[in-house]
Amino acid sequence: MQNFIKEFFEILKENEKETLIRRSGSTRENSNEKIRSGQSYLYKLHGMESEVLEIRFAKKVHGSPLNRALTETMRRYPYFSTRLIEKGGDFYIVQNDVSPVARKTKTLAALGGAQCGYHLIDITYFERSVYLSFHHALCDGRGVKPFAETLVWYYCKFAYGNEKTIEGVRLAGEPLLPGETDDPFLETYDYDTTKNFISLPRDAFSLPESAEPSDGADYRFEASIPHDEFMAACKRENATPVILLSLLVSRAVAEVCPDYDKPINANIATDMRKELGHPNTFKNCVKSIILPYGRDFAALSTKAQATRYRELLNAQRDRDYCRREADAMLALFDKLDSLPSYEEKRKIMAFFEGMLLNTYVVSYLGQFVLGDNAQYIESIHLYNSGTAGLGVNMIACGEKFVLDFKQSFTSERYVAAFLSQAEKEGLHFEAGERIEFTTPTDKLLKRKI
Repeated sequence: MQNFIKEFFEILKENEKETLIRRSGSTRENSNEKIRSGQSYLYKLHGMESEVLEIRFAKKVHGSPLNRALTETMRRYPYFSTRLIEKGGDFYIVQNDVSPVARKTKTLAALGGAQCGYHLIDITYFERSVYLSFHHALCDGRGVKPFAETLVWYYCKFAYGNEKTIEGVRLAGEPLLPGETDDPFLETYDYDTTKNFISLPRDAFSLPESAEPSDGADYRFEASIPHDEFMAACKRENATPVILLSLLVSRAVAEVCPDYDKPINANIATDMRKELGHPNTFKNCVKSIILPYGRDFAALSTKAQATRYRELLNAQRDRDYCRREADAMLALFDKLDSLPSYEEKRKIMAFFEGMLLNTYVVSYLGQFVLGDNAQYIESIHLYNSGTAGLGVNMIACGEKFVLDFKQSFTSERYVAAFLSQAEKEGLHFEAGERIEFTTPTDKLLKRKI
């Protein structure tokens, strides 16, 4: 009898899930919306660590105008007022009737859990900072950036009375852009299979610290440089911001590890939206691009190095190349879809948990659209726990470029070497002390660990 009751309730539970999945998705008009583009972030053994955008204001943040700003912002982005439902090991996105609330706290909530109303984003604030936590299964940095820009606009309206229109900032009442909720990984892509595509080896130099056991903590260093100074250097050397950053970091690694026996690889997180025909989607749409740094390359002038990196970037951003890469990712998602349970899917993804992209990872989120509100913002940072080895995030914020060096080890020698290499290029970065931090893993489901 007891087993019958348990089975009966399980059937009711599954029926309720099916009903919710049929009723909504990223918007109330969508339905049966299974997560595809963010699948690889859903099957980590201990859950996925939150990504955090920290928007640091010049003055103390107040809760009342921030919550008013959040309410208006959510009207424009219904796909961030959502939660996930797990069914048969798959995850579906549905509308969340629990309104998000900005809470005053130094502690970040686990996304997908009760503390944040089961949302996949969460807004908290403390002193001068607003923390926008988001789950990588829902979106990438480029997907959440417009949301952050809108939130800042409304906060500055309610806190400072600034209602100046800023081109590029989306406001409540405006319709979604065409394809804004598209999933770019539902169908395979056509591309020119006769092309000779570039092939770069991923076998690269590994930082000695990457092999060391982690103490369980994460560390980061903040650095910044005036926007105009950095852009002048880019123009002088025929570089882009991400190219110049990669050159400086690779030189820093070479300075610290002069006996490197393999190429020093910068792994660049790169947006594929345009190449895949989904320019407006908020969902994950990135791949990794490699910029290698070897001894022969090191002997070239900075301008020659930057020019070569431009060629490599263009070859890896080629429309057909990106579509071939997307099809390879689709093959993994199709494999996951074919497996019958969460545990089976997690076993497949366990292979990727131990993988490390040697030598380091770079992510450039681009220029934040702040307009006249830049006067109220000190800096914007992007970081997350769980980085193995070294990662560098960069954001253009108002009159400066802001860098966050994330690492799984305590040593500051790579940051010090970076500052030394920057000085040789005539650049004047300012850097802070080491910060120990953590961003929590999600609570999308109860894990048996």
